[in-house]
Amino acid sequence: MQKRATILGSLFFLLSVIPLIAFMTSWGSAMVELFNRVTLFTPIACGIVGLVVSLFKVKGWPKGWLIAGNLLSICGWALLLFVAIFGFQAP
Repeated sequence: MQKRATILGSLFFLLSVIPLIAFMTSWGSAMVELFNRVTLFTPIACGIVGLVVSLFKVKGWPKGWLIAGNLLSICGWALLLFVAIFGFQAP
């Protein structure tokens, strides 16, 4: 169970970080559009699921890194979505 939690936590972390990194590349628009076709909140949902799954791991350094990485991903996406939803409104 511990190994599965690490693999699933890593997978969901990657699913939440890939679109964030894709913003910085030239080919990233296609990747971001793929994730945003479902909903704008898909990367945050993947980060939350990854955080919950990584909390079930018992011990070790991967647990701390996965929790920190998923929290940073959630905070990064929350900041971007806050700016996108409220920051770009016409005055």
